[in-house]
Formats: sequence, C-alpha cells, structure tokens
Amino acid sequence: MWLSSRSPKRSANSSPSSPRRTSANTSQTTSTSPGSTLAEVLRKNPFRAGSRESLPRQDEDDPSIALNRDLAVLADFFPDVKLEVLRELLVRFDGDSRLPICTEQMIKYKVEWTRGRMNIPPRTSEDSISVEEQFRSRDYVDAVKLTLGREFSGLSRSAIDAVLAEVNCSYTLARPTLQAIASRSWRNTFASLFKKKKPQNEAPSILLERAKTATSPGKLLSTGSQELDQELSALFTGGVQAAEKTHQQTIDLELAQALNLKEAEEAGAIYECQVCYNDVPFEDVSACTDSGHTICLDCVRRTLHEAIFGQGWAKSVEVERGTLKCLATDSCDGYIPQELVERAILRGKSGKETWTRFEDRLIEDNLQKSALPIIRCPFCSYAEAMQVYDRNSAADLTWHFRRPTGINIFVFIMLLELMPSIICIVLPFLIIFPCYFLALFYTALGHAASRRRTSRFICRRPSCSRKSCLKCLKPWHDPHVCHEPLILSLRKTVEAARTAAVKRTCPRCGTSFVKSSGCNKLTCVCGYSMCYLCRKNIGKSGDNTEGGEGYRHFCEHFRPTPGMKCSECDKCDLYRAEDEDAQVKSAGEEAERQWREREGMVGVRGLEDAVGNVAGEDTIWRRFWDGRWTIQGAVDAAVEQCVFVDIE
Repeated sequence: MWLSSRSPKRSANSSPSSPRRTSANTSQTTSTSPGSTLAEVLRKNPFRAGSRESLPRQDEDDPSIALNRDLAVLADFFPDVKLEVLRELLVRFDGDSRLPICTEQMIKYKVEWTRGRMNIPPRTSEDSISVEEQFRSRDYVDAVKLTLGREFSGLSRSAIDAVLAEVNCSYTLARPTLQAIASRSWRNTFASLFKKKKPQNEAPSILLERAKTATSPGKLLSTGSQELDQELSALFTGGVQAAEKTHQQTIDLELAQALNLKEAEEAGAIYECQVCYNDVPFEDVSACTDSGHTICLDCVRRTLHEAIFGQGWAKSVEVERGTLKCLATDSCDGYIPQELVERAILRGKSGKETWTRFEDRLIEDNLQKSALPIIRCPFCSYAEAMQVYDRNSAADLTWHFRRPTGINIFVFIMLLELMPSIICIVLPFLIIFPCYFLALFYTALGHAASRRRTSRFICRRPSCSRKSCLKCLKPWHDPHVCHEPLILSLRKTVEAARTAAVKRTCPRCGTSFVKSSGCNKLTCVCGYSMCYLCRKNIGKSGDNTEGGEGYRHFCEHFRPTPGMKCSECDKCDLYRAEDEDAQVKSAGEEAERQWREREGMVGVRGLEDAVGNVAGEDTIWRRFWDGRWTIQGAVDAAVEQCVFVDIE
C-alpha cells in the first residue's frame, strides 16, 4: 500500500514528457548490458588502432585473398606436403593468429594431418601455385554451383557438391567428371535417342544467348562472376577465336603479297631469282654474303625443307653459322644470313615448328661433335650436358662423415684390433704417394655424388616441360617405380619358376604337393606313385602297367659312409634330401634369362629388386671373388659407407 501511494505522487509531480523519456531510457537499459555497450563503443571508436572505420581492409569481404596469402606462406615452409592438406588446415582456423596456429599444427602433428599425402619429390621454388589449387572467391563458387546445377539438372545437388569438393570448386576440372556421371544415367540414355550428341568441348545451350539467326553463334551469358566468365570464354571460345584469327591472318597475308607484287611490277622494281629465275619483289628476295646472289625466299624455304626432311643437310647447311650456303652456285663461298632464312621459314605453313626442327638439328649436330655426355628428354628433342665430376670439380663438393646407425660389435672389435696394423701398412704409402690417394678419394666423391643424383628429369623447353625418369625413360609419377609393368611381369615369371622347382604335380589327377619329410617314394591320393627326385612313374612292384619298379627304383647297395654317392649304380637315393635352395635359385635365374631374351631386356639394369637380386648383390666382396675387384672400387665402397656428399 505504501508503494502504491507514492507511485502516483511521483507520476503527478513529473512533467508530461518525463514519463516518455524515462520509459525510453528504461527500455534501452534493459535491452543492452553495460559490457555489450562498452564493446560496441570500442568497436565503433574511429581512433583506436586497427578499427574497421579507420583501417578498412581489402580482403574483409573476400576471405579467399587472406587464405591464399597464408597458403603461399605454408607452401614455402612445407614443400613436401600436398596443397590440399594445407587448404584443409587453413579452413579449420580463423582470425589473425591462423597462420601461426597452422604452422604449429604442421610441425607437431604433421603425420596426422598429411596421412600420407606428401609430395615426392617436394615442390621447388619454381613451382608456383596454380589457380585450381588456390582458394576460390565466394562469387566464383556460387556462380560455379549455379551454372553446373543448371547444366546438369538431372544430377542431384549432393553429387555436384561432392565433385566440386574433390576438384576445389573448379568448373574446368568438374565438368568432365559430371559429364561422365550424367552419361551413365537413364535420363541421358533415353534423351540420346532423340537428340544429336554434342562434343564435350562445345558450350552448353544454357550458357549461350539466343542467336538472332540460325547461322550466327550465340554469345556466352554472364554468370555474375568475372573470374568464371573469363574461364568459360577461354574454355569454349578461345580455340575457335584463335583459329578464326589465324585463318584471317593467312588470307590478309596472301592479299598483301598479291598487291605488293602488282605494285612492284607497275613500278619496275622486280628482281630475278638466280635459282628458279622467277620475278619477285624486293620484300621476297635474299642475297648471299659473298657475291650478292639474289635468291627468292621460296627457294630458301624449299631448300631448308629438303635439308631437314630429305637428304640435303650436308650439301646445303652451314652448320658453323646455323644457316644455308649460297644456293646460286657451288663455287660461291657465301651464305645466306640467318635472319633471312628464319623469315622465309616463318612465312610458310607450320613455320614455327619447321624452324624449331631446324634448330634442334643444329643442336644435335653440335652435340655429336662435342662428344659430351648428355641427358635427353624422351618426349622431345631437348638435351643438356650431364654433370660430370672430375677430380677438380669433386674437390669443391661439400661432404661430411655419416653418423653410425647400427654398429656390429664383432666388426667394431675387429677394426680396433686391426687398426694399428692398418695404420702401419697404409701410412708409408700415404706419405710417399699423397697425390695418388687424393685422386682416389676425390674420384670416389665424384662417383658418390653421381649416384646421389635423382633420376627425375624436368625438360626445360617451354613447349614441353614434362617430367621423366632418366633410368626407364618413362613419365614420372609420384611415387615412381622404374619399369613397373616389366617388373610385375618378371616377378610373376620368376616366382612361378621358383614355385615349380619345389612342388610336384601328379600327372593323373593334377594335385600339387611338396614333401616335408620321409622317403622319396611318394604316392598320391589317387594311387599314382612317383619318385620325388626324378619325377619318374615307379608304380607298384610287380605291376607292369605302371612301371612296376616300386622301391627297386632306388639304390639298394651298401655304403660305408652315409650320404656318399653310390659308385656301383646311378639310381636315386631313397632318403637323400634335395637342395631346395639351389634348385630355387637355379630355376629363378633360368626363368629370368629366358624372360629377358623374350622381352629384349638383356643387359638392362634396374630390375634386380623385382626378383630379389637373383643374380646376387654386386658388392665389393662379390667383385673380389669374381676377380673384378679394383682399388678404386674399394675406395668407392668405403666412401659410400662413411661419407655423405651434399649436392644441390
């Protein structure tokens, strides 16, 4: 009652506007707490460092810019990790501390994050991050999903999203996969009966404007993303526009040449070619450097074609200057300038390819005369000199001793015992012939550096740039195995031969078996009896239908020493155990020899791992016993075991 009596009084003494103002303040206080109000004030403070109003950021609306910047940093720090792992890691965290957190995660839990997704060999500084491997903007991703959803309306949204997730939302990479999925659906099979199948590189109708005429091609519609519009233009119209431009340039060039020839005839500025005796204008004339013989560019082009693709190389080409000799007469010592020869070739059809072929032929000729060891690209004519380490270049190599990983106690004790004797024997020779031992050591360093060189070769020709293996000359794949199909074939052949060497097969029922113990007279479950050693049918004693030998097949003479070969007969021993290891090794070697002859791989190395070194490891001890041991080979083996060579 006391509260209700004072409340009307306070309301009566207030002005009319006071209750409305008090009510407004009360509602604001109840809706916003002091902490949130302070945070809102600090956020809108234009004078604080790094505020949104004072320092607007370009990548605030598009987070892909900051993500790609962090991705480039992580790719430099971890070149052996695939970029998809780094993208998965970056999207897990947010904020300004994202890059330090991701770096710490990769350092501590690299195995858990990668799960085998490693780059072998790692990326180099020359390998840039392609657009397909970077984070895409929101506009691009939304436009790609909308475009693919309209183009492949028969597929579910989840299928399209799954394919986009695999290819990092790339339209160019996702479209072939979605086309393959859609081609297997029943709707596409039914529709293909009534519609003409379009080529895969043709733009879909939903992306084209409706043409005004039936002959005029429609233009690409805008998708709302400038990046996707450029990608669609390059994917569907780039090739067509380039072909049309090339065709138009050819027509214009022919017209210009015809007009030029007509004007030259009217002005009397015509020159006679001293090879074909045709009249040509000044722009189509070349001259030799000695006597000034005029030769038309058509004769130059035909002569160079004959030199490259025919038999006129030695007669027409001046290899030292990389050009053609004078074509007017054989007695002229002049030559045609290389610029004019290149101009004549580039004016013809496929001129760039022909000129490239001419340069490759010149390089090949010079390489053969230089007699340098070279490395060739198996997919093009590119070649480069192989790095050879002689004594002087090997002396500049950086090396250090290897850390011992596993020490054999017996060998270690033996070395300690023999160390004084070795020092007493070797030290006088080191003092008397120091240069000889230095040459041995540096040569061994060069051999070790050559063995450490990777077999991966990257072609440096811009038009090729393919990766290959120097050993098997096949395309490089990570992880790479040389002669992989041949290795599988050889492995199966050798394993089948080794298995056949120890097992026996009953010719009557086809049952295969291996003897574990007992005598050499074996009886199959079908009743067939055979000798385990010679595989002969011995049958039962007294039965002439199946040999009738029985145990009489085996030697019955007394031997004073068990295990000795009988001197009175050549029959098989009843209890002699066969040397299965020798049989297996002999069968494997014979199978490998026959396989190499059949496949034409005689003398080809690199297949030893497929058969478990059937021929035996080519170690220093094997070379010693085979008589192939050399002092340089021993030094090479010692340096390889004790020294690690650093190569770039």
